[in-house]
Amino acid sequence: AVVSTQSTGILDYVSNNGPYDGIMAFSQGACLTSMLCSMKRTESALADVSFVMLFNGFRSRITKHDKYYTDVIDTVRSLHVYGQTDEVIPVDMSEKLVASFHDPVKFMHPGGHFVPSSAPVRNFCKEFLHEQLKLKHSS
Repeated sequence: AVVSTQSTGILDYVSNNGPYDGIMAFSQGACLTSMLCSMKRTESALADVSFVMLFNGFRSRITKHDKYYTDVIDTVRSLHVYGQTDEVIPVDMSEKLVASFHDPVKFMHPGGHFVPSSAPVRNFCKEFLHEQLKLKHSS
């Protein structure tokens, strides 16, 4: 019930304040966002969301949430950034989430459980955002 309560609140917010082109999320927020991406096929509030940027994300380990990862998530373009030395969300958990998306873009930084601000990561994220802007204007 937690996901439905949280997702209802997020969907209401997006409906009332959107449209949004993308979502950026960290850790548990990235987990929830991945499930929202799976719901995108049936949720009109998410219709305009075309990309996500997920930092230190992971797939939910709650059995009831397995349904969100049954099919490859192909409803959005995804960027995944995670830390090589993350002791909160180990690399294998982040990579399992990455594998849940169609054609994911990923960047593994040498740090831990944080959103890195180093120039290589900033430039990588900036390039991803520029690509999303180009795709938006070409459609």
